[in-house]
Amino acid sequence: MKPVVVLGTAETGALAFLGSVKRLAVMPLPAGASEVAVPAPGSPGYGKVAQIAYRQMGSGRPLLLISGAAASMSWWSPTLLADLAAHYRVTVFDLPGVGYSGTATGSFTVDWLADVTAGLLDELNLDDAAVLGWGLGAQIAVALAERHPQLVGDLVLADTGLPMPGSHPMPTSASRLLTSLRAGPRAVARALFPVAAVAAAQAWLKSLTAQVPDVVTAQAIRAEEQLESSIWRGGNLVAGLHHLHVPTLVIAGSEDAVFPVADATALHSAIPGAQLYLMPGNSYGAIVQSPTQFVDALRSFTS
Repeated sequence: MKPVVVLGTAETGALAFLGSVKRLAVMPLPAGASEVAVPAPGSPGYGKVAQIAYRQMGSGRPLLLISGAAASMSWWSPTLLADLAAHYRVTVFDLPGVGYSGTATGSFTVDWLADVTAGLLDELNLDDAAVLGWGLGAQIAVALAERHPQLVGDLVLADTGLPMPGSHPMPTSASRLLTSLRAGPRAVARALFPVAAVAAAQAWLKSLTAQVPDVVTAQAIRAEEQLESSIWRGGNLVAGLHHLHVPTLVIAGSEDAVFPVADATALHSAIPGAQLYLMPGNSYGAIVQSPTQFVDALRSFTS
């Protein structure tokens, strides 16, 4: 099916490169499958179809970005996206129930979200894509690589963790801040940036107001909070790590208080052949705090 342009979402001026938000009917791709047909509207299987909103920009090798918990695609800094778009065909999207995407049409699990992401890659014909996940998005990316290795050319896991020896679940204080229904962007910025990174935090906050609004609802925040908790209670993702044979880069900010460096170290050790890249002086928002440093590392890894 052809995507539909969401009216009123076209960016202008310096942000014109972001284009408009588009929405596409996506059928979750079963584990191991290489493709799946989207049922016709009104047919029995159409109820499983997810309406996924996305933006695309740039040219080159496909790069898919998966957002973290309580984040919409507007969280990706335009500075970062512009740097990436100079080297990649970048796709950002809203998870089901977030922003311009439709509500979840399946059980809201990390496996289902991975299958939806696989369906999006299939529908957009993003072959040999580099997949970058941030926080919860990186956990979804792990599930994607485990269930659909044929769709992932390179795997980049930023500021995340999984329940394994040496790892620590997200501290209660950080979890409450990121999932609080009362916390505004300035409060969230405290989790993303170290105290000393005032300029980076202000630039990120300014970028949020400059873009067409892309709201994360209370329902989505609660669902993702429950999903994050379930990931730390189970071991399914961890059990499949030693079977991963996708080139993997684990990135972490040295001052990350959401997913401490120990989480990145444990993840790096558990994935065969994985590389580890620490960003000194950065926190949970490392990839938007220091975009040039990050893009250089990404280009080196994917080249």
